[in-house]
Formats: sequence, C-alpha cells, structure tokens
Amino acid sequence: MRKNRMKEALREGRAVVGSVMLLPDPFIAEILGGIGFDFIIIDMEHSAVTQSGLHDVMLALRGTESTIVVRAEWNDFVKVKRILDVGAEGVIFPWVSSAKEARAAVAATRYPPAGIRGWGPWRAARLSGSAADYAREANDNILVLAQIERVQAVRKLDEILSTPGIDGIMIGPADLSWSMGNPPGTAPDKLDEMIGRVLAKCKKHKVPFGMFTGGAETAAKWLGRGGQIATVGFDIGFVRDGAAQAKNDIDKLKADLKR
Repeated sequence: MRKNRMKEALREGRAVVGSVMLLPDPFIAEILGGIGFDFIIIDMEHSAVTQSGLHDVMLALRGTESTIVVRAEWNDFVKVKRILDVGAEGVIFPWVSSAKEARAAVAATRYPPAGIRGWGPWRAARLSGSAADYAREANDNILVLAQIERVQAVRKLDEILSTPGIDGIMIGPADLSWSMGNPPGTAPDKLDEMIGRVLAKCKKHKVPFGMFTGGAETAAKWLGRGGQIATVGFDIGFVRDGAAQAKNDIDKLKADLKR
C-alpha cells in the first residue's frame, strides 16, 4: 500500500492544499492529478459520481502523486466499504455531529477488531502488492476526516475531536451558515466567528483543521491562522471560469477590431 502522503504531512504539522472533482471523467482526473495538488477529493455527496464512475476516476488518479480522498454520500459503513475497496486513501464523512457519529466513521474504515469494515478489497489489495500487505497496512494508512457543518457539531466538538482515529476535520462553510440560520454569504462575520471557534478547538486538541475554502485567498486566510487543510477550486468551476475568461477576451478583441 503506497504511503498516504497527506496523512503523513498532517501528522508532521504541514499544510496541504487540494482540489475537488464533481465530474466522473477520467481525463479531467488525470489533468487535476497531474497538476500536483497534495490531494484530490472525489465528491460523492453533491455530484453524479456513481460507484462505477468512482472506479474510473480513481484509476486515472492512481498514476499521480495526489492522495485520493472521497467524500462519502453518508456516514454509512456499507457505502464507505465500497469506496475503500476500490482504493480510496481517505474518506470525508459528512454531517458528523457527535462522538457516536465520529466513532462510527472511524469504525467504518478499520478492519476488526479495531472496526467493522468487511473484507473484500480486491482492487485496493491488488494496488498494494498483495492482500496480506493491504490487510497489514490499511487500518493505519486510511485518512479519516469528519465534516463539521452544523451548530450542533460545534457544540459537541470537544468530544468529536477527542475520538481516537479522527485525523482531522473539514468545515462545510455553506451548510454551517445555513445551520446558523443564515443563507450562505449573508452573514460572513458571524460565520467567521463560528469557524474561528472550531479552529481554536482544533488547536487545543491538536487535531488538523481543514476547510472547503473555494479560492486561494480564503485558503491563505485560514491556513495563515493555523489550519492545515484547504481546497482550492473544483473541476466545474475551472471549466466555467476558463470559458468565461475566454469569452471576455474574445469580446474585448471584437471591440478592439471595430475601432
């Protein structure tokens, strides 16, 4: 099993920056993986990525150095088992709001007696050299990130962060804002204060803080405050922004030609 570079970096206190995939396209995966992000998140919670699509995208990413992380549809050990069996190196568990849910997340990624993951990692084991190698290394190598996106989760944060096996947290800022009673973007100061409380708790418990930051400016802000994980952009956004810039350039060129 190849070394989980992202997990190693977090343990050493280093920051990591990655990007997100919503499109189940292997070619896009090759492009994003080849750019050199520390990790790529394949999002199964808010996208059309199916199990077969996940397999194809992960085949394309395996040849890159980016750690392959999957955001699961739900904190469900059956769904997580299938994600890990095709070779995921980390899992983001949405909607973790209690110690019980944090323990369930960890258990889903561990073989007995440490957890409840069932045996059947045929593709993951092949990539690791042998089933024996995979069985020996998987429990310690899989990255587990709990997604904090509700006020209730912030209230229970001490117990969530105290859960053995949680390697870090990821803030879902939009849903956290909704949970506070504010549509995303309508109360940024209140959201920043809430996220700051989460960051302070992470520092206290020495658990890596991460966030879906969207762009480089927001990533720099939270990494500068002591966070360790940030995402910058996503595949659909890159296509949209690139196309919009090309259209702006063309419109400018047409206007110049008319003069």
